Amino acid sequence: MSDIPVIPGKKDFIEEESWLRQPGETNAAFHAFCLYRDYGGDRTIRKSINDAGLPERRINIWRAWSNKYRWKRRTGDYDNHLEKIKREEREKAFREREQKHLAVTEKMLTLIEKRLDKIDPEELSQGTITDWLKTGV
Repeated sequence: MSDIPVIPGKKDFIEEESWLRQPGETNAAFHAFCLYRDYGGDRTIRKSINDAGLPERRINIWRAWSNKYRWKRRTGDYDNHLEKIKREEREKAFREREQKHLAVTEKMLTLIEKRLDKIDPEELSQGTITDWLKTGV
């Protein structure tokens, strides 16, 4: 565990991927954290408990676990992690669309070029040439 970054003065807290189970975190505490973490951006301990259908009396133990295991920081790390994944997916999709657009444009230009090579310039009217210049520029 020496190669995993830790928060100074908190040797029992894993900083990298902090949303994963922490050293010493009980099954119950980690399960509660997961319910809290997965609630979403407007999460609170009370909302998480109510959403899970648990009794309100659990709030004090959840608050203690939240302080001990730094739930707010960990959920912030998790939210940032999810946002990074979404951003990377959007960027990948954008690059793929851009490549498709370039491929289609290349095909269209190739077809146009072949067609233009077959046209006798002497058969074109001045109006046609003018229209092509307007739309081609």
